[in-house]
Amino acid sequence: MDIRRIPLLNRLFASGNTPPVAGAHDLPTDYTVQEICESIEHLVEQLVAVRQDDQLALRQTATSLYAQDAASAPYITRLEQHYLALPPYVSSVSARLIAAISAYREELGETYLHCVSGAMQQGESALLPLLTQRALYHHGMQMKWLWLRYQAIPVYLWSRLHKLYGIAEKHRFARTALPLPSPDQPHASCETLYLRPQILHSLRPDTLLPREIELASRWIARWGQSVLLDDSLMSEKHSYGVNLKGRHAPQPLAALSEPGNYRYWGAGLMLAAMHAQHDESANSMQQQYEGWRGALWDKVVNSWSGRAPMRRHPRRLLDNKHTELFLGFDQIHQQAESPLPQLSGLQRCQLRDESTEGYCVMVDIAQGMQLEINALVGLAAGRQLLIGMVCRLRRHDNGWIEVGIRRLAAHAVPVKLESNATSHTVDALYVALAGITTTPRRCVLVPASHAGLGGPLRLLSKGRRHLIRLRPPIRVTHDYVLADFDSIAPEAAAA
Repeated sequence: MDIRRIPLLNRLFASGNTPPVAGAHDLPTDYTVQEICESIEHLVEQLVAVRQDDQLALRQTATSLYAQDAASAPYITRLEQHYLALPPYVSSVSARLIAAISAYREELGETYLHCVSGAMQQGESALLPLLTQRALYHHGMQMKWLWLRYQAIPVYLWSRLHKLYGIAEKHRFARTALPLPSPDQPHASCETLYLRPQILHSLRPDTLLPREIELASRWIARWGQSVLLDDSLMSEKHSYGVNLKGRHAPQPLAALSEPGNYRYWGAGLMLAAMHAQHDESANSMQQQYEGWRGALWDKVVNSWSGRAPMRRHPRRLLDNKHTELFLGFDQIHQQAESPLPQLSGLQRCQLRDESTEGYCVMVDIAQGMQLEINALVGLAAGRQLLIGMVCRLRRHDNGWIEVGIRRLAAHAVPVKLESNATSHTVDALYVALAGITTTPRRCVLVPASHAGLGGPLRLLSKGRRHLIRLRPPIRVTHDYVLADFDSIAPEAAAA
């Protein structure tokens, strides 16, 4: 099949007095993902060539760059939507798709940064506001793409954001609204774009699912313009401080220690705008934010309502300790049923630290583990099998994934659930859920394919049976359902 080149990406930089390529009437849906990737790759090659050109015609280049920025925006959005719509780790997530999006986000940010430097050197003050705004925008989008893939954010990206905002502040256009290539957000200031990745960072994206990161970023784009930076600290108003001379992300006020040129912000006005929107359209908002969206809404509001949460339990570092990691309901159930003949192809991991809440482990990416937030995992601890769930992911450039595991239970007991109406039985795991109370919470883990179990059930374990009724699920994923239950009848010996 011949690859069709998207007309707007055929020629990025016009020669001589030839104007940039005129707009096309095609839609992103008129092209396949493969065709869009091909054209994005062509655009990236031209962006690299621009930065290597010593005779940069800045005004002409900026005009073409703005045109191609706006033209390519819906196409890269199409690629990102395609990526987000796919289940995690499926084979159809091609390396070419990921490489095309990554290169586009990186190269546009680099090219705009290159043009900002050129504008300052050549005294082109009229070009500086829009070039700086676009550099901030594309660096922020690059950071969001890294978060979507659980990549660690390089410190140079934070450093660049600080320097770009410093330019906007110094030249007094930080709060000037300027046009964006995004149709959803036609205008934004440098200050707003500088704050967007900071606000998203405050939600700890490494603890969110990709769809949650995407939705949270939309909320920030919608309401985040009400957040402003101050150079004077007001503890009742501010929650975070960011050092313009540093190379790091914003930090909670309690963690600020080193000297620097600080700016401070808090999310109070953004929360007020969110609540106002919620109150004005309570019924529509309730329908829109049900399920995981409602849970994310609550998490966002709670996170921004007060000071940033600090670690509640101290961590204890573990040196050179290794163990086996079991992933998913099936592996854990099989290991719990017969702990001595261990599974073939065990996943080895390195224990990095532990606390009363859970563990941090390091897993080699080369093992190909399909980890995701909320995934059920088991850790071999001697003859015990600790049960937990993935609560944080961070990929490192050295080939390791840092995995935060929240402890659920100290062990699991294989049981069977039998419908009271039929004789059909389902494999399950009985766990005593760890919590803040002295009495553990009795729960069962059931495969997600049997999430619809209802009515009275018989819990069968070690020759005994117990009549129970499941409560509404505590957690539902594509792999398992976690629910506690009420006892209907006392245990009786099986006949």
